[in-house]
Amino acid sequence: MISYKTFNHEKKLLYLTLFLVTFCLTQNAQTKIWDFGGDASYTSAAQIAMWPLADFNAPEGATVKKDALFLVGDSSGDKYGKIENAGGKTWDAGTENEYTSINRFKTEGGSNPDDNNLNPTHSYMYFPLSGPVSIKIWYRSGGSSERSLFISDETSVLNSVTKVSDTDPYTITADYNGTGENISIYSSNSFSLYKIEVSGSGASTLSVNPVENLVKTKLRANNNRIYVTDVASRTQIKIYNVTGSLVKSINTATITDFCLKKGLWIAQIKTDKGQKTIKLLSH
Repeated sequence: MISYKTFNHEKKLLYLTLFLVTFCLTQNAQTKIWDFGGDASYTSAAQIAMWPLADFNAPEGATVKKDALFLVGDSSGDKYGKIENAGGKTWDAGTENEYTSINRFKTEGGSNPDDNNLNPTHSYMYFPLSGPVSIKIWYRSGGSSERSLFISDETSVLNSVTKVSDTDPYTITADYNGTGENISIYSSNSFSLYKIEVSGSGASTLSVNPVENLVKTKLRANNNRIYVTDVASRTQIKIYNVTGSLVKSINTATITDFCLKKGLWIAQIKTDKGQKTIKLLSH
């Protein structure tokens, strides 16, 4: 006969295993990030010009592959894709999604899409996919004339946004549910792009960022005290018990510490670079 204590212990282990499997599946989802903005702590001219190389310019009529992203040159041959200091911008300030950029990727003009807002001829980028993904772009508009930014799968526009005399920071998102196409990003006039994130199973065709390595924040248990260190940006921490119930949630942009009852816990750490999950044992 199995004792209640043994049964309860095995039940907890089962809950923990299922919970960890769920988190691992989430963590293994493919994510690719192109961050043109640069780390806000950059100080030297060499650092702030990196993505991952300074002053890239695709010549007219040429397509250049860079970090799994294909760039098609502009009509002047020397402008599209330049990275320059934009003076610092912040998206979603004070939230878990806060993102700060000091550089921008300049489109320097439009891409000349057709009457259906498809088939750009120059000054655009694209990347191949193998299946469904979600796409998010951090951007700003500029100038007094009307201008539009497009995300398409080359047969239909997945999403677009139109701005007039608006230089505030925004994001645009799109979902692709096909089985494999090129996704193109282009505009009718100049836009500044700061970051592009592609997540989902279809991103496997891209050189995927090692999310675990991008999230620098560390958690360490010492008795019933949890120490949060190496905080490089705004970080959200959620603590779960072995049954998957949320027991604590904090947001911090600096090193900190907090108390936790004795037990085995699952900590989810999320920053603007991604998220990772670790086990914690407090005693």
